[in-house]
Amino acid sequence: MKIERITNTENLKKMETEWNRLLFSSEQNCIFFTHEWFTSWWESFSEDNSLEILLFKDRDGGVFGAAPFMIKNGNVRFICSLEVSDYCDVFSTRGRREEFFKELMSYLEMNYPDLKKIELSNIKASSPTLDFLPRWASCHKFSCSYIEKEVALVLDIPSSYEEYLSQLKKKNRHELQRKLRRFETLKGTRTVKVTETKDLLSSMKTFIALHKQSSPEKERFWNKDGMVDFFHELVRRFSLRKWVELNFLFQEDRVLAALLNFSYGNQVYFYNAAFNREFVSFSPGIFLFNHCIKDAISEKKRKVDFLRGREKYKYYFGAKESKIFQLTMTPGVDNR
Repeated sequence: MKIERITNTENLKKMETEWNRLLFSSEQNCIFFTHEWFTSWWESFSEDNSLEILLFKDRDGGVFGAAPFMIKNGNVRFICSLEVSDYCDVFSTRGRREEFFKELMSYLEMNYPDLKKIELSNIKASSPTLDFLPRWASCHKFSCSYIEKEVALVLDIPSSYEEYLSQLKKKNRHELQRKLRRFETLKGTRTVKVTETKDLLSSMKTFIALHKQSSPEKERFWNKDGMVDFFHELVRRFSLRKWVELNFLFQEDRVLAALLNFSYGNQVYFYNAAFNREFVSFSPGIFLFNHCIKDAISEKKRKVDFLRGREKYKYYFGAKESKIFQLTMTPGVDNR
């Protein structure tokens, strides 16, 4: 068994096939753990962090585990920023996770003498990380704890839209239908799904402009250094994999709402939504979310992930809470 360190951007770029092959075979497979996500993030936001990706290889050189870390001032974190990366984790192939976590803890103990803290955020409640790392931390001279930080809202969708409606609470179903009828009084409306690379990149300008108008907070989000470049590069890379789509709702030539989605495996991630406040009384955002849920059902997806945050509309569509945790390990536990 060998552990390989990836500490520079060039080596990170070269490992796309190897990285994604491992991820696709992992039970933690998630859009936010793809090579495309990490590479786009690192190119835009790395700043004075040091890249510290650990690859766990068997005797034949096959990769069975990965830890996408970075280090700054003696603190180890995931390669992510909490404002854009909804989920984070280490991951391994199915059937080798226990071996992977044992080797990871041994490596952390033996190879980082100046380590101050390991702080791992945005871990799903279902992750084996929350089971294995606390179990073995003290054996490797670490204290370990984790706390609930946020929730994500996730919707399991059935095989038909009619069945989906029947599963909604009666009050929510009637309110949804009322709002849809209200919206349908607008004339000349249409939806457009953008999936091709060139069209996506040009349409992102429209999406960002509309999103900025939502609130001063959203405008500050897009004005942060590297943010626009990150999303343009991410959309470009995801589009080559058919993992991203922009859904627009128009009345004639006016954009009423827009939704940036990631389509990945049997899931759709509703990543970011924007709507025209002049039409708020017609609930264009609700109409577009409903339209995209219909699309997900027709494409035989099994889940719609509304991602982090307790926004009221997510519950309105029947999504359920899924907890998200932060795990912290500190070296120096005396086991005598």
